[in-house]
Amino acid sequence: MAITWGTIEQPKIDRHFQRLCDNRKGLSICEFAREFDRKTVDTWIIRTVYEQLQAALPTKQLVPIQASDDFFNTLKLDGDDLDLDLSKEIAQRTGRTLEDYQSNPYYGKVTTARNLVLFFNLQAHGEAT
Repeated sequence: MAITWGTIEQPKIDRHFQRLCDNRKGLSICEFAREFDRKTVDTWIIRTVYEQLQAALPTKQLVPIQASDDFFNTLKLDGDDLDLDLSKEIAQRTGRTLEDYQSNPYYGKVTTARNLVLFFNLQAHGEAT
C-alpha cells in the first residue's frame, strides 16, 4: 500500500517542487544567507541548515530554500525526520549540542528554515547528542 501511495503522491510532489524551482530561478544560498544578520548568526549554521534541508527534501530536484519556507506546507518534510535525523545532522555538522534544547527560546517554534537557523544559533557549542 505504501508503494502505491508513493506512486500516486510522488508526481504531485515533483510538480510542487518544479513550480518552486521555476518561481525561484536564479536564487541560491546567497539570498538565503542575506536573510540573516551575519554579525549575530553563525554563517556555518546558515550554510548547514540550507544544505541539510535541501538534502532532506522529498525530491531529487535542487530546490532553492528561502528562510520563510514552512517545513510542512512548502518543503513537504516529515515531522519525524525533522526531530530525529535532520536535527542530529545539523548539530553534528555545526558542533552544537542538543542538550537542554527545551530551554531554547525557539523550542516548539521551529516550523520554518529561519527558525531552524536561529534555534541552532542559540544552542551551546559542544558534542552533538
